[in-house]
Amino acid sequence: MRKIKRKYWLALLVLGIGGLLSAATYFAVGIYQKDNVAVITDTHIPDRLVEKNKDVYNNQDQTREQTIHLRVLDGKYKGKTFTEKNVYYPSQLITQKYRAGQRIFVSIKKGNVALGNPKRDWVLVLILTITIALMVATVGKHTIALVVSMALSWLIFYAVIVLDVKLNGTYIVLLFSLADIVFSFFSLLIVQGFNKKMLATWLATLLGVFVSFAICYLIMKLTGESEMKYETGDYATQDPRGIFLAQTLLGVLGAVMDEATDIISSLYEVVQVKKEITAKQLIQSGRTMGQEIMGPLINVLVLIFIAEALPMTILYLRDNNTLGSAFGFTLSLGATQSAISAISIVLTVVFATACSLLFLKEKRGKQNK
Repeated sequence: MRKIKRKYWLALLVLGIGGLLSAATYFAVGIYQKDNVAVITDTHIPDRLVEKNKDVYNNQDQTREQTIHLRVLDGKYKGKTFTEKNVYYPSQLITQKYRAGQRIFVSIKKGNVALGNPKRDWVLVLILTITIALMVATVGKHTIALVVSMALSWLIFYAVIVLDVKLNGTYIVLLFSLADIVFSFFSLLIVQGFNKKMLATWLATLLGVFVSFAICYLIMKLTGESEMKYETGDYATQDPRGIFLAQTLLGVLGAVMDEATDIISSLYEVVQVKKEITAKQLIQSGRTMGQEIMGPLINVLVLIFIAEALPMTILYLRDNNTLGSAFGFTLSLGATQSAISAISIVLTVVFATACSLLFLKEKRGKQNK
């Protein structure tokens, strides 16, 4: 009971400290290299209609203009006020609407102000605070390992991106394949420790990722990669095909590692508790568990993919494109990635169950001694 109360007190402490850091970040000025911070001093921003817009497909929008009064909070122009015009569209696809009292980034050159994005870094600190507080309230002291794991993953990811940029995407598939191996190893090592359960989970993860990727890559080659519209991706400086394959490797890893961890951890507990369990029973348990996990995991991946592609799909359909054309330009690559992930999820059930048999073999070896 004391441990439970301690977790909640620690969570409240994290919330308090995080709240102070969020406030400090909100009011922080003078720490940004390129831009200045300014605050909109208006209590109500004058907003007028410039013109109404309507295209050939009957899509309607407006052009509006805000008159904004700013006070600069740092730098050479600290304390000075400026009056600026901001033209925006209510759809806010490529423009920004500002609110009264909002803090925004501005760039000032020779007395001319260029309006930037709203200052949102404090929101990130607040979200991170809430996340860590919930983790502390849920898993207690294991939060440290989880946070370290996430931080290390970000560092590895940054290093991989920097290396990829230096290599100009020459070995992008090989680079991200190695990144998958490193990501999964250190994530599992920090959270589970170096033991046979961790190694079994790592092995099942790698088999699930690379076997499914190899199968799908073979199918793509045999079909001539027809209808694979790599050019529809937002890729500017590198080979779009290579980046798509790298995206697929990273996307598959998350789902596979999650599933492999769940199955192997559960089967490990089964082996420890049930003394007389047979290999057939263990395989049946893994199969049953996999059937329960596969459906939700695949649905989650499909919904994430749909949510990501939804804005562009709506735009294509509103511009009078057919469903087939919209699918080809906005959904085809994501659908392919979802299919590859689904195959990997199914295969991981087999690999995770097979790797769990190592626990049964180990247990029997101890009993024979």
